[in-house]
Amino acid sequence: MNTLIRRSLLNQINLNRAGQSYRLSVGRMRSGNEDGPLHDLSDFHFADGREAPLTEKQMKWKKTRLSEENILNSLKSEVEAERQNVIDKIKDFEESMFRSIESKREKKKQRDALFEKKQ
Repeated sequence: MNTLIRRSLLNQINLNRAGQSYRLSVGRMRSGNEDGPLHDLSDFHFADGREAPLTEKQMKWKKTRLSEENILNSLKSEVEAERQNVIDKIKDFEESMFRSIESKREKKKQRDALFEKKQ
């Protein structure tokens, strides 16, 4: 590949990424046109206050956002359920360990009492 063409392609790639690190550092999307109200909402509204009809792209984004939200909510509920399951298992384990320790203490007390009686 010609070096001049290669350099021009590299410059175009770098120009496309201009400002990307800054936007990512302040918590925004990678490029300025990916997300947000200017991208998602309609461009105008009618004089009587009605919203303009959504374009196909806006409907697609809305549907994508709803599906992502549903997926995240289902994952969150699964994680919460599993978290509660783990907490219950830990409590059961603690109770069984406590019972085991108490039974061993009782047996030791009985042995000590028997040993003292023999002497």
